[in-house]
Amino acid sequence: MFPDRSSSPPPAVESANPTTIDALGEDLLLEIFLRLPSLATLVRAVLTCRAWRSAVASSPSFLRRFRALHRAPLLGLFADLERCALPVFAPFYRRDWDVLAAIGRGDFALTSLLHPNDFVGDAVPLWRLCDCRGGYLLLMNRDADLLATVNPLSRQNLDYIDFHDITETTGTAVEDVIMLYAHLLCSDEEPMTFQVVFLLHDQSRVRAAVFSSDTRDWCFHPWVEIPERRTQPVDANKCWLCHGMHVGSFIYWIFKIGNHVLMLDTETMEFSVLELPSHIVDQQDYILVGGTLDGAPCIVYRTGLVVGVTIYRVDEDGDKRWTPGRTVQYEDQDDPPENDDVLRLMAIENGFAYLVTSKMVLSLCIETMEIEKLFPRSFCYIDYAVPYVMAWPASLVGSYGSFAANHNGAIKA
Repeated sequence: MFPDRSSSPPPAVESANPTTIDALGEDLLLEIFLRLPSLATLVRAVLTCRAWRSAVASSPSFLRRFRALHRAPLLGLFADLERCALPVFAPFYRRDWDVLAAIGRGDFALTSLLHPNDFVGDAVPLWRLCDCRGGYLLLMNRDADLLATVNPLSRQNLDYIDFHDITETTGTAVEDVIMLYAHLLCSDEEPMTFQVVFLLHDQSRVRAAVFSSDTRDWCFHPWVEIPERRTQPVDANKCWLCHGMHVGSFIYWIFKIGNHVLMLDTETMEFSVLELPSHIVDQQDYILVGGTLDGAPCIVYRTGLVVGVTIYRVDEDGDKRWTPGRTVQYEDQDDPPENDDVLRLMAIENGFAYLVTSKMVLSLCIETMEIEKLFPRSFCYIDYAVPYVMAWPASLVGSYGSFAANHNGAIKA
């Protein structure tokens, strides 16, 4: 009639070799990680388990393969705005919850720079963008003679650098020395250390001053005469170079007058001068020097609403020269620039140029010459802007990643 409920169900059959995710071999685990959609997803996954973190940090080949398959995600744009004490962050809207979570955990308002006990003292807390490398922003406060490096994704990585006496050790009259904005040097191999490069110049000479985070000292390299400067009008009290542009291990400064660009190899600290291609001479306000995805120097220029690319490469004769590339015209009836000046070139990063119109922030793939709308422009009167791309956490790369993997210490992204 009714089943006998007093009898117990048969015992579950226990597997002799239960399979859990921890039991996966390292090679199979890395193959699974290789198929994750983004760097943000990978970071969230591996930081939950020491064994996973160790597997990733101890495999340089995996890091190379993942980078080749997955472009580091753009998180947004930092911009210097008029009357703002700090750079303003405009996030890139995307349907990637791991990226959004990374932004939410960070300090993209840069509030750490407003701490009442910081080094600024009584100076105005006015910070301006200089550079962005390896996830770090380099900012300058001229009133306090301070530089600051800050990682918006980590609330604990803030460092101040004093540069108040940098022009007093130049070996020339202080009033004749012009100091340009600084640039940040860092590498995946040594993610916990960095260098800062200042360019100093007088009427016709340039000099690099380099700060090392290891020694906390400045190193002043010799003055170098720039012959191409002698053919230009000389004004000792004027800056004759545009804002520097950082591409790999090179920094470029376009001459404000003429058809040349100053280049610094940061590995050898040697200066050289390149001649600009004839079709973009006298367009200094409408060109940027950057790099392609494979690291070749390139120039992105704008003529009206037409954007073009010129690449510096080796020709068939073995000589290096500027080779004209393709052009593309910006056309969008839903977002017509109000005039030619509204379509502005902002920056070049990892093979992409970033532009703004009166309504939108755009990206241009230098390889395909395709323009993509990123997000609505939420700010006006931009002085300077840099794209902020998510960098690999120090716990997963370079010698520090290997140390963390071997010692299984507590790691912060």
